[in-house]
Amino acid sequence: MDRTVRACILFMSFVTLAWVLYWLRNIMAPFALAIFFWLIIDAFARWMDRKMSFLPYFATLAIAVAIVAASLGGIIVIIADTAVDVSHQAPQYQERLGEILNPLFERFSDGTWHGFNEKFKLTQNIQSLLGGFANSIQGVVSSFAFIAIYVAFLFAAQNSFPKKMDDLFPDPTKRIQAAKVGERIRVSIEKYLGIQTLMSLIMTALSFGVMKFFGLDNALFWALVIFILNYIPVVGSVLAGIFPAMFALVQFDSLLPVGIMAALLFVVQFVISNTVQPKMMGDSMNLSALVIILSLVLWQGLWGGVGAFLSAPLTVIMMIVLAQFKTTHWIAVLLSADGEPNEKETVAQPSL
Repeated sequence: MDRTVRACILFMSFVTLAWVLYWLRNIMAPFALAIFFWLIIDAFARWMDRKMSFLPYFATLAIAVAIVAASLGGIIVIIADTAVDVSHQAPQYQERLGEILNPLFERFSDGTWHGFNEKFKLTQNIQSLLGGFANSIQGVVSSFAFIAIYVAFLFAAQNSFPKKMDDLFPDPTKRIQAAKVGERIRVSIEKYLGIQTLMSLIMTALSFGVMKFFGLDNALFWALVIFILNYIPVVGSVLAGIFPAMFALVQFDSLLPVGIMAALLFVVQFVISNTVQPKMMGDSMNLSALVIILSLVLWQGLWGGVGAFLSAPLTVIMMIVLAQFKTTHWIAVLLSADGEPNEKETVAQPSL
């Protein structure tokens, strides 16, 4: 096939796939999250099964499910408790916010909130922002039931996966290759999730210590925010330092503790994100920095917050799959960090 024709077909296929993913985002995004939780629970259960060999797998699986469910319940309790505290402290925060904004009122308007609001339409913009945030939270919460159902059916169908592989790939050579690809995807994603979770826990613990030392209100909630944001590549670590600092600006009367706390939070995020984490991550990702940024923008545009959260593992899956075919192997090479998207032991690529 002519290269130009092939390139056009690949481009149209990419555009069509992106459109389908966007159009089916309300179905595909919860299912992708379900696979994410399924991998976490299964990996945790198998790890406990190796450590506690006296327990059968179904027992360790039940323990893993209970721990994950308890963790999600704890997150809901922390968010609810923080909402109550913020509502009680609202007058104090409002007064401090007025002190911060008064110079802006005098500089850019007639010195009053009403004039500043009329000029920049802050109320309308804030309501729009909060409405979008609330809709996102409501969408994720309402999807929890579907996610739980998806996870349950994934575990129910887990035992039938080998039989389906035999039926899908009657040729033993292709079956072995497909099994290797599936195993590499599973290992890469589990390794990424495991290391990312460990690094997030370390950064969260250090950040919590810093915020608690400075007396930041609702430090546990902000620690939870930092833990979740650290799963978002590049941007997440930056936001993890900005959000608590912005809240500290409203709480504290002086800028000195705000500046010191923000600097320490950024140091924690920067040091771990740029030294410890890359060394521990090793070749589990094998994605170039530019590809990580582009994938973050692409998946966020397709699936919103869920896409940003899962952008790195989804792109790794794409790279591994594309590397198995001669027609798309060059795309996998461009996505990879070292130009070698395939493992050395991978068998010869089939033509597409």
